[in-house]
Amino acid sequence: MSKILIKYGELWLKSEPVKRKFIQTLRDNIKKKLKEDSIDFEITRERDYLVLNTSKPSKATGSLKKVFGISWFSTVNEVTSGMKSIEKQVLKIAKSIGKNESFAVRASRADKSFPHTSMEIENILGKGIDRKVDLSNPDHTIHIEVKKGKSYVYSEKTEGAGGLPLGVSGKILCLMSGGMDSPVAAWLMMKRGCYPVFVYFSSYPLVPKSDKENVIKVLRVLREYTSRQITLIVVPLLKITEAVTNAVEGKYKCVIGRRIMYRISETLAKETRAKALLTGDSLAQVASQTLDNILSEDDILTMPVLKPLIGLDKTDIIKIAEEIGTYDISKNIKSSCPLHTGKPATKSTPERLTWEEKNVKKLDVLIRKAIKESEVIKI
Repeated sequence: MSKILIKYGELWLKSEPVKRKFIQTLRDNIKKKLKEDSIDFEITRERDYLVLNTSKPSKATGSLKKVFGISWFSTVNEVTSGMKSIEKQVLKIAKSIGKNESFAVRASRADKSFPHTSMEIENILGKGIDRKVDLSNPDHTIHIEVKKGKSYVYSEKTEGAGGLPLGVSGKILCLMSGGMDSPVAAWLMMKRGCYPVFVYFSSYPLVPKSDKENVIKVLRVLREYTSRQITLIVVPLLKITEAVTNAVEGKYKCVIGRRIMYRISETLAKETRAKALLTGDSLAQVASQTLDNILSEDDILTMPVLKPLIGLDKTDIIKIAEEIGTYDISKNIKSSCPLHTGKPATKSTPERLTWEEKNVKKLDVLIRKAIKESEVIKI
């Protein structure tokens, strides 16, 4: 069995009761993820870390990378807390250091009764390794963590997904276009502990059927970051799109469409017990995302709208999309909003949009019908 040391980061900033709750959620999420990935395990909690025992460390590494709340983890060697046993393991690891490569030893002494300080441990062990020392940019770093009765020696750290354990911040409803922005926005809020439910507004056949298929593919990627089922609600928007097209002044159509999507989303959020909506808005990226239009769109809502991309530019967003694995799918969704016009309004007011909406015949009936006819997909 291999032993993996799992460290969590900002959870230590929480009060003791909250910290216990968050760590328990993290532990449960790890268990569910490993079980789903068919990895055998035993997991125990120590004071400031978790220890995972498994016979499939390589496979477990792939799973742990996608569990939010983990700062970093490492496959470690456990030895008794004595200099001889620690040095023996350190020298064993040091054999892999090439003649022209440099190294550093980093020690952390949690057990203050240990007879040597962290710096003394580093000096003693470093003198026994016949290689060049480089404390600034070493080719290899050997880590030692001295605990009460046992110590861990390891050389490789794997960065985790970071953030907070999924679920500790509550549920949110994510408006999902499947394009580049909304999956990244959802991922960022999942990283902050939010459990997502997704809504996709389909104007098929005004947009390709493949758009919906690509949205599902994107959500399968995001599904890898949770051990729970993801719910996608597909709302048919064709009738509403046609009604808006026939009744609203051209430059306001797109913004009116977003307000209607917000109305529907808020109803669905309340039905699914979500506490907020989420969009992929980036300030002034497109006409509907100017500050004036954001004000007019959000005006009708009674719950908050989270916009984690609001200060990012497209380059930032694409970089994250590439890192999390949604980019290659999202770039295939190229159809624009069917309500988009050549010269959309960049400045609107709630009053003007309210007046425009009154021209849409039986809008409330169309909204209720769209919600009733929604399709629920489990991923």
